[in-house]
Amino acid sequence: MERTFFEYIVFFAELLVFFAGIYYLGISFFSFATPVLKYKSNKNHKFAVLIAAHNEESVIAGIIKSLNAQRYSADLFDIFVIADNCTDKTADIARSLGAGVIERFDETKKGKGFALEYAFDYIFSLNQGHEYAVVFDADNIVDKDFLYHINKKINTGARAVQGYLDSKNPYDSWLTLSYSLWYWINNRLSQLSRDNLGMGARLGGTGLAIDLELIKEFGWGATCLAEDTEFTLKLILSDIKVAWEHKAVVYDEKPLGMDTSWNQRTRWTQGIYDASGKYIGPMLKKAFKEKKLAPFHMVMNLFGDSLYPGSFGVMLFIYLLSEFGFDSVLCTFWMQPVNIAILRCYVLINILVVLGALSADDKLSKKVLKNFFGFIVYLLSWIPIGIVGIFKKNDGEWFHTPHSSDKNDF
Repeated sequence: MERTFFEYIVFFAELLVFFAGIYYLGISFFSFATPVLKYKSNKNHKFAVLIAAHNEESVIAGIIKSLNAQRYSADLFDIFVIADNCTDKTADIARSLGAGVIERFDETKKGKGFALEYAFDYIFSLNQGHEYAVVFDADNIVDKDFLYHINKKINTGARAVQGYLDSKNPYDSWLTLSYSLWYWINNRLSQLSRDNLGMGARLGGTGLAIDLELIKEFGWGATCLAEDTEFTLKLILSDIKVAWEHKAVVYDEKPLGMDTSWNQRTRWTQGIYDASGKYIGPMLKKAFKEKKLAPFHMVMNLFGDSLYPGSFGVMLFIYLLSEFGFDSVLCTFWMQPVNIAILRCYVLINILVVLGALSADDKLSKKVLKNFFGFIVYLLSWIPIGIVGIFKKNDGEWFHTPHSSDKNDF
């Protein structure tokens, strides 16, 4: 049967997402390795803990209390709340709990990236011997041993470290569980895998530590809507890899509604594509000229933020259609006997690897399994979000994600 032009487009798109999936699947197997860490020192470092906040009076107390409960010497970390364009009681509550407050008011330079840049300059001006900046969002709750584990990772020689991103409210709705699932899967199968392979992880916006000397050397300058990605790319271009610490856990609040989720993830993709436009050329040049895998993988990972979850959702959807005998433009190619066998193996291996990852981190439960179709909807929603992000990548308008969860005990 002769194919139409549209069917050829769909066919090549299917192949693209399939081979992208194969690439990520191959990387994910290394998440189950347990490399032996080599420590270069046993020093206890001094941290400046920065909490980015914009009108967060409902949640700011939780993170400050969790930081005050750290099993790490209180003399070796100072808490600073960046009250960025706040018009509520965020600053007053932070002061009442003993945190330092860095107030900033700027109606033109809005967003976390600008707030952090302002805060770094403030920390430098204090000249109080802080060695690393640790960055959190106001809605976070921090595990009691977070700084202990981050400090251990730094002692392996790491100059930038990303901690494990967990969820405060995974079981509030199908959407929060789907969000949490994606983070749990990404933490092990992507972040831990890259760290084990020596390619470096990726800064995730919160729960991260950066050597302040790096900020002085390179300047922050990460002021797009995905400041964490932008700074990661700057580091990779200078052959500095972000380390991953699986035991340093931070919990954040996942959106309850699809409207908030859509806006949040669109903002992420806008920032990622904006940063990609600046760095993808130099990254590819470095990868091929210097024959280095880390910059090449980061280029793949930039697109993977929306491509991989969306692609796996599409391939799983096609698999289900083909299994039940629905012949459509989405599965004409995959209805052929050999190809359907390949597709079946691909989907089943992915599912087994995901279940293994969840089990390894004690995240597998009946509630997770019951949310199977909700998770597929979440994965598929990345496709339109990724498309919107491409077209809006030059729109730098910052969107504030509202927070309200008071779940502070872990």
